[in-house]
Amino acid sequence: MQGFTLLQQSFRLIFGNLPQSLRLSSPLLAVLVAALLICGPDYFLQEFDPSDPNSVSPTSLLFQFLTLIATMWVAVAWHRFVLLEEYPSGVLPTFYGGRMLAYFGYGVLLGLLVGLVTIVIAALVGGALIWAPILAIAAVAAAVIAGCWAFYRLSPILPACAIGNKMKMKEAWAATKPLSGSILGAMVIFVVTIFALAFLAAFIGGVIPILGGVLILGVNWLYTLLGISFLTTLYGVAVEGRSID
Repeated sequence: MQGFTLLQQSFRLIFGNLPQSLRLSSPLLAVLVAALLICGPDYFLQEFDPSDPNSVSPTSLLFQFLTLIATMWVAVAWHRFVLLEEYPSGVLPTFYGGRMLAYFGYGVLLGLLVGLVTIVIAALVGGALIWAPILAIAAVAAAVIAGCWAFYRLSPILPACAIGNKMKMKEAWAATKPLSGSILGAMVIFVVTIFALAFLAAFIGGVIPILGGVLILGVNWLYTLLGISFLTTLYGVAVEGRSID
């Protein structure tokens, strides 16, 4: 299954270059560790309730904002490391403020576009099948999965932005067409694996809170870096024609 191979290569990039991975992801690790020390393990488990503005504390909101900045920082640095062989010169990766802002902008644009189309399709299909609730739920779930798949089909524009190459959405869609089935397979494996690890960490956290907090921190780190690495792998294979055999 090529989807597994794509994910395996993304995983290999992280742990085959572990010293560099830790240095490149140091901003994210620093924020996550600080959040664990200051807010405790519950920081990684809390949920935002729109009806209750106080459901998330100001400190947690600050850390979520810092996590977003750190993630953009790490993403740009990681794409440049793998695709351009740009190694960090210090403990922290190079801070490309302009690239990070553009990366964030393209990510939001892509997310809004795919999200809006997904919501419209899900609403139409779900409404048409309102007479059959089970079918409606299945159809909405299928629309959400299709939306995530479409996001990854278009995702090469993000690594392209990080390394200074301009790419249009139609170019990204065409480049990933041969890998469309593999992307879907990789998505399923990725989601199932991360949910299983998060569930295990949360279970352990119920028995030993501090250990669970450390494990959940590790899952958050792995989830983020593996997601970034997958985008890098996808760009390398689909756009640059790299081999992962």
